[in-house]
Amino acid sequence: MNNPGFIDKNRPIQQKYHELLDRMDQESMSQQKVIKLMNRLIDQDPHFLDPYLYLHEIYQHENKLNKANQILDAAFDQAIELITNKKGEWPDALYWGWTENRHIIRTILNKALSEWDQGNNEEAAELLRKLLKTNPHDNVGARHYILAIRLGFTLAGFEDRFNKGGYYNNDLNNWFDEHAPRYPEEFDWWFKEMKNQGI
Repeated sequence: MNNPGFIDKNRPIQQKYHELLDRMDQESMSQQKVIKLMNRLIDQDPHFLDPYLYLHEIYQHENKLNKANQILDAAFDQAIELITNKKGEWPDALYWGWTENRHIIRTILNKALSEWDQGNNEEAAELLRKLLKTNPHDNVGARHYILAIRLGFTLAGFEDRFNKGGYYNNDLNNWFDEHAPRYPEEFDWWFKEMKNQGI
């Protein structure tokens, strides 16, 4: 990586978060206790975003959609505050390869998918384009979601078509390679980038 781009600082709270996940695996914790402990982690470092995402998932499963959206929006606001400059511009690069960045990328991806799920397709696509541009190796599959939006998929329809019980197989890449050339304005730069990198 010639330009490392944005790299978030090391956050000691991350270790506490993973220790809590381990405890949850070993102990029978009530949902209320988990929520309380996740909120405590957020209070200790509001810029470490994985606890927000965990709470977002809890509230979604409980069908408390307003709460789920509020916690995701709070995480997203923190993510954007972390990575943008005073003019609101994104960094040139936000690489997944730096593990310090992953909580940020996961948050932005979750926000994009939430927008898509609510029918806000252009808002979703714009976030996904920024994720792809700043991380062309695309470990989170932003390009697949962009193409699906352009082809008129809903998020639920996409998941029904490609999610194989928690993972995506080569069917998804084959589908992308077949249909992405229909949108050169969206993907030509990406194919050139991959060719330049010998991928």
